[in-house]
Amino acid sequence: MAIAGAADALADLERMVAAVKGEQPPASKFGRALATLESLSRQEGIAMAIVGGLAAIHHGYRRFTKDIDVVIDSGHLDILARVAPRYGMKLIWKDPDGWHKFQYEGVPIDIVPEGRKPRKDAPATIPGPKQLGVREGAGYAGVAGWVETKLGSYRVQDQADVVQVIKRTTPATLRKIRKHLDKVHATYVRRFDVLLAAALEEREQERERGGAREEETGN
Repeated sequence: MAIAGAADALADLERMVAAVKGEQPPASKFGRALATLESLSRQEGIAMAIVGGLAAIHHGYRRFTKDIDVVIDSGHLDILARVAPRYGMKLIWKDPDGWHKFQYEGVPIDIVPEGRKPRKDAPATIPGPKQLGVREGAGYAGVAGWVETKLGSYRVQDQADVVQVIKRTTPATLRKIRKHLDKVHATYVRRFDVLLAAALEEREQERERGGAREEETGN
């Protein structure tokens, strides 16, 4: 990547992180998109749990992402597709199973439908906003629920996200996450244990080498 391109990318990351943390007015495109989702969720009574890369940032792992992933309960999927254009959200794809795709000022917004499987071989379905800790409005999924969604889709990027968040999470919270996963499915517990071991090994290596290097890649 060219120097100018890298500088622009890092500036985008700083704006993205600030938008997630609410540290600036919604001036960036991600900030405006998040503000729009919050407005829609409040006015239409549709709870939205933000997962994916933005939730990774919220839980301590600063990385790039190109979109906003939002879990919606099954009863509001069709309603959302109908009302979203009123808020400036362009409907790109209306999926029969609820995997709708929107765009707001160039920011892709991907809907993750409650009750569906994140992949065909997933052992459990996607939890709803309430199960993820969001009862009203638009908010970030709690760390345990967010880890659950990542272990369900379990792509390489999902595994990397979980490892990086584990490295930034207290032992007490890690125990709570594992207890939560134990109530969901044994497969998730096994996956978590594998990633926990990898995270602890990485953290020890980083400690020996003089500290962790912030990773800022991903989608």
